[in-house]
Amino acid sequence: MWAPRVEQQAELPIARERFFDLVATAHGLARWLDEADIAGGRAEPGAAVRLRLLGAVVEGKVVAVDAPQHVSFSWDYPDAPLPAPTVVAFDAIDHGARSHVTVRHVGFRSRRQVDLHDALWRFWFGRLRQAAREG
Repeated sequence: MWAPRVEQQAELPIARERFFDLVATAHGLARWLDEADIAGGRAEPGAAVRLRLLGAVVEGKVVAVDAPQHVSFSWDYPDAPLPAPTVVAFDAIDHGARSHVTVRHVGFRSRRQVDLHDALWRFWFGRLRQAAREG
């Protein structure tokens, strides 16, 4: 049985405020993605988001922000739209000087979409973990 979502988790050697900056600001996102733009530079509900991951462009809007523990945004490909809206959420829980972080990508309609995005997030979440470790 498959679930209509992808999830990755890690324990990182940074405070959640620093992790939040990596996932909720254009500058932070650009440290581990190829390009990132958030209207206004920082995640605010409704702000437009545009990301480039290798050859793919992703567009969406910030769905929710609860700094420093949560940010989520809608996710779609303008050149090849998904059949249904999906949402990516980043969450962080304090563990002293460390943070337990999770990325969830939900809303998929097929096993093929889940498998594709699972591979995508394994790669990009690895880059996010590396950026967090580098400070």
